[in-house]
Amino acid sequence: MMPFSTPEVLEAAGGAARSVQGLTPITATAGLCGPAATCACAPGDNLSVHRLLEQAPEGSVLVVDAGGRTDCGHFGELAAMDAEFRGIQGLVIAGAIRDGGALAMLGFPVFHGGFSPASSVKERVLSVNEPVTIGSVEIAPGDQVVADSDAILVVAAADWPAVEAGAQAIREAEDDLRTGLLQGTHLSELLDLPE
Repeated sequence: MMPFSTPEVLEAAGGAARSVQGLTPITATAGLCGPAATCACAPGDNLSVHRLLEQAPEGSVLVVDAGGRTDCGHFGELAAMDAEFRGIQGLVIAGAIRDGGALAMLGFPVFHGGFSPASSVKERVLSVNEPVTIGSVEIAPGDQVVADSDAILVVAAADWPAVEAGAQAIREAEDDLRTGLLQGTHLSELLDLPE
């Protein structure tokens, strides 16, 4: 199944979804949906990212607080290859990445704060699998992260089962609308809009 879209999740979540602002998808089609695996980087240092890659469970989304730094790349092509091999769904990072073209070609979903060709040092772990704050939103390990070209949303782990069920119902209803459109019915008729 394709990851849920942010419109599906936002509609299902009501006030339970928090929106992360200020990050950009690597491509217009980038999308991800999975539980957060988190780390925070020391200034100019991405050792925390490497430790997270060693520990993050399959199916998770890497959420990296790099302090918003854009003077060096905290994640690049080789880290993405490592993550993809381990079944990681994608990356949300408050900070710069590098190897942007290679990342786009690889198809690994990345939501980032900019680009820098400079490398990071690998000397100190600040935190791994502890809550981080990205764009004023606190994200705990296991919180659900859903991101696409429209938004980056975070839903608390405890709220996710109900939101997931609601998003699935919304998807099924919209699939019925798509079927009707392919059969030539006007959208206004399918939506039963008032005269």
